[in-house]
Amino acid sequence: MKTLVAAVALLNAALGTPGLAQPRHIAAKFGFLGEYELSAAVSPEKSGAEHMVTGPMTIRHVGLCTHNGPDESLGEIAVHLAGAKSQISVTFPFDGQQCTYRGTVSRENVGDLVCSTSTIPFSIWFDE
Repeated sequence: MKTLVAAVALLNAALGTPGLAQPRHIAAKFGFLGEYELSAAVSPEKSGAEHMVTGPMTIRHVGLCTHNGPDESLGEIAVHLAGAKSQISVTFPFDGQQCTYRGTVSRENVGDLVCSTSTIPFSIWFDE
């Protein structure tokens, strides 16, 4: 519970502080064996009660096994947080599909990344 409260406080600080225009770093790990790492530099935007950060991202295959596709891919990530709720929504392209995660910001919490053809274990956090 303390981790969730700290993550929400960190996310609220990153999104809700007026004048905070510098990019923040987001990191994520996903895959059944944690074989992919996501890294993004996002900048906050604010529209009404909904907070959003967006920015360029890089996904790297860091697993030991071979896989189909590139070892590194680039794209754009969007993270939404409504008000003071602890739930976020993350959307980004991966492997030719649009993927979405709805859950909490926590390195330890593993949720489901839902892509067009599969559901993959996923965790996301803000790095300082």
